[in-house]
Amino acid sequence: MRFVRFISFFAFLIVLTGCQPSSPEVATTKPSPTVEPVTTPAVAASPTPGELKTTPSGFQFQDSQIGIGPRPLLGQNVKVAYVGKFPDGHKFDGGVVDFTIGETGIIKGWNWGVGGNSKEGIDAMRVGGKRKIVVPPQLGYGDKPYSTIPANSTLVFELELLRINSKAF
Repeated sequence: MRFVRFISFFAFLIVLTGCQPSSPEVATTKPSPTVEPVTTPAVAASPTPGELKTTPSGFQFQDSQIGIGPRPLLGQNVKVAYVGKFPDGHKFDGGVVDFTIGETGIIKGWNWGVGGNSKEGIDAMRVGGKRKIVVPPQLGYGDKPYSTIPANSTLVFELELLRINSKAF
């Protein structure tokens, strides 16, 4: 019985000393944090409301409210509320419209303004988002007049992405 106690005590001492650090020195320095490099795209999409951005083509956009819903994909049909104005503030149109991202029946500036354009650095809007876009003539109606819009007009739109109506093709 004494032998069992001795072995138990000896095993206990081995376990206890095994828990001790092997050297009396204890690390007192914390590892220094690593700094991750930050990369900035040539034309950053508008991640926060407020800043008016201009792309290489002259298209301008400004998010006044970032939506929390999904982003539309090429081929998806969306519902957008809009107000169209000339740069002087004169309203020429407004309402709610459904259109398909990427279709040719809508001006290119709308496709870029709602659906985004990665080459120009424009993120697609999110459902619930509001964005102001300034569409230069070459991304609008160009050199052709349209309804009350004269040829070669720069157009300003206030857009709100209300919902995505369909799945992408």
